[in-house]
Amino acid sequence: MQISCSDVRRELANYMEDDVDAELRSRIERHFRECDGCYALYDSIREVVRLVATTDIIELPAGFSRRLYERLSTISS
Repeated sequence: MQISCSDVRRELANYMEDDVDAELRSRIERHFRECDGCYALYDSIREVVRLVATTDIIELPAGFSRRLYERLSTISS
C-alpha cells in the first residue's frame, strides 16, 4: 500500500525519532525511493539536526555583530 507525500510529511518527525511501526517505516522508506521531493526534505532535516547537534563553536569574524546590527537597523527603518 502506497503512502502519500502529505502522509510522509506528517509522519516525518515520528519516523526520524524511530517512533513508527515497522510497516509504516517500510512504506515511508519505499516512498523515499520513489519521491525525490520527500527524500530531499527528509535529507535536509536530517542534516540540520546533525549540524545543530554538533558541539563545535563557530567563531565569528571581528566586527560581525556590529555589522549585523547595522544592517538589521536599516532594514527595520
